[in-house]
Amino acid sequence: MGRLIAPRSIVVVGATDRPGSYAAQTLLNLQRAGFAGGLVGVHPRRGEILGVPCRPDLAGALEVLGETADAVVVATTAATVPDYLTEAGRLGCGGAVVFAGGFRESGDLGAEQRLVAAAGRFGLPVLGPNTSGLVSARSRAPLWGEPVMLPAQNSDRLDDGIALVTESGGAGLLALAHRQAQGLHTVVSLGNAAVVDTPAALSILAATEGVRAVALYLEQIPDGARLATALADCARADVRLAVLRTGRRRAPDQVLDALLTEAGAVPCREVHQLLETTRALARVRRTSKGIAVVTSSAGDAALAEDLAGDAGVELAELSETTRRNLTARLPRSAVATNPLNHTTHLWADSSTLTEITATVAADPGVGAVLYVQDEPPGLHPEDSAEWLATREGARLGGAREDVDVLVVAGMPGQEPVGAVSGLSSALAAMAQLRSPAPDPQRLAKIAAVAALEPGRRPASRLLAEHAAKAVLDQAGVDVLRHAVVPLPDKDRGDEAAATAVALAAAQIGFPVTLRLSVPGAGSSPDTPSLSSGDKVSLKVSELLAGASDLDVVTRCDTAFLVEALARPGVPLTMLAHRDGPVPALTISLGGGWGQVLGETRTVPLPADAERIAQAAASLPGTSTADLEAVGKAAGRLARLFVEGGFAEFRVTLTNGTAVRAQARSLS
Repeated sequence: MGRLIAPRSIVVVGATDRPGSYAAQTLLNLQRAGFAGGLVGVHPRRGEILGVPCRPDLAGALEVLGETADAVVVATTAATVPDYLTEAGRLGCGGAVVFAGGFRESGDLGAEQRLVAAAGRFGLPVLGPNTSGLVSARSRAPLWGEPVMLPAQNSDRLDDGIALVTESGGAGLLALAHRQAQGLHTVVSLGNAAVVDTPAALSILAATEGVRAVALYLEQIPDGARLATALADCARADVRLAVLRTGRRRAPDQVLDALLTEAGAVPCREVHQLLETTRALARVRRTSKGIAVVTSSAGDAALAEDLAGDAGVELAELSETTRRNLTARLPRSAVATNPLNHTTHLWADSSTLTEITATVAADPGVGAVLYVQDEPPGLHPEDSAEWLATREGARLGGAREDVDVLVVAGMPGQEPVGAVSGLSSALAAMAQLRSPAPDPQRLAKIAAVAALEPGRRPASRLLAEHAAKAVLDQAGVDVLRHAVVPLPDKDRGDEAAATAVALAAAQIGFPVTLRLSVPGAGSSPDTPSLSSGDKVSLKVSELLAGASDLDVVTRCDTAFLVEALARPGVPLTMLAHRDGPVPALTISLGGGWGQVLGETRTVPLPADAERIAQAAASLPGTSTADLEAVGKAAGRLARLFVEGGFAEFRVTLTNGTAVRAQARSLS
């Protein structure tokens, strides 16, 4: 997709000057943006449209260019698209943008399959169909069907290395209109994503020069293996991520959220927050140190302190030396604290603010500085110069100490050029940038496991609890001491079964529990513990009566499960499953507390004992659990699940011992 992302030559198929058409608007966008490369249209009869030379076919257009086209914009009806894509691929073009609808989104799956086949003949990257387009701000190439105005080429609003990959054309339009496209590097609207989808776009942007952060707008759940691979590509290139995922209430997916979290993606709730969080991610280097906040307003300082706590951002504790040096430079009404309100007495005093910010930045506990300033729009140039002088002092102070200073405006619409709009967005980004960088090798391992997924074949075999525990035992997971007693034939009495159960219980050592272990139904509820052999005969009789209606096949896999009592402890349920884009382990409190609290933690697989233990430790109610033993057992369960042929494996662990187990094998 490299040629398509940064085109030097473009052909617009279906060129027209009809007002409101996507083809006409694309030509106007390119002209207004100052696209300096070759531009030709394809029209069956006209030789020129809007000052752009035209030819009746694609081959003729390439003759005018004198080279093959990096990008072909196809602005014709759905029925004509496959032929144009085939021709573009045959002629060696770099890629295509297809505006037309009338494909899968309208119910015509066949039309989309023909498009995919045409693109596949020559490996042509295609955005769409049903896309709003592609904008490469750095190449001055807005291949977009709606009006786009990029910042002037000599403007200080040029790109911050922010890219947007969106499954919504409307979100792309909002991004291009937001702050007059300030800071944007590339916008990719995927449309139906028939050929180029979210993972493909993400991978190419990770390898694109100048891209420092990507905003993801997701409406669908991507292919897990390919998404994890793309996330690994971003991690290797230190391309930061923010994500806005819609439809979470209709189709929640904790596995996808967990995967994105492991990739360092900052979750966002709306488009403004998505764009501004991405802007902040692109501006600041990673640091494990604390954050300092500097402002001229007591209100901003108080609000920043509260919001930092909400975001989990640690504000640096300034050293005694730093506070003493600040006090010498601050007005008497100011207090040397973090957040620091230097007051308006120093307004427009660049030199003093440079010294103050440099003093803060030099503190050994400070890794980055947020300078909070709002600038009302429409100020007279003389007044605006005072705002600029104030924040420039802060920027110069940070630069002197080689510490990043991020200018942040609290109120949308009052942000200075280049500032981040919104304290919450800036602090969310800082929380991520203070965390360890995502591990590309870990993400690559998740991708490798997901790529081996056996597909969505139905489970063919349900294991009874005693069979599931036998599998766990072989995998090295501790299970309760137990015995399995087969059911007697229907024509035999209960006495032989009762004798066998009593003998097993005596060998284990009373008290024990006795359950009927049935495939697909787990086990019957725990009976009151049997403290002696006196109660065994009666209980066996009761359980056999309950099993009288089992069919022959189920009865063969059903048995009595005689088990020692579990030691008291916090029960944790581990569910290994394939219900998301990648295999995962979902952790919750077992028993009634799990139902009451309703909290879970999800870890993509593979996962080791330490990672699982850390996830379990973040659940409320686990402070007294033996998390080391739990992690060890769950790590072995995770390895068993990844390497074995299971659709699901549920284990309840107490003190690292499996007290309950259920499993479904794959066909």
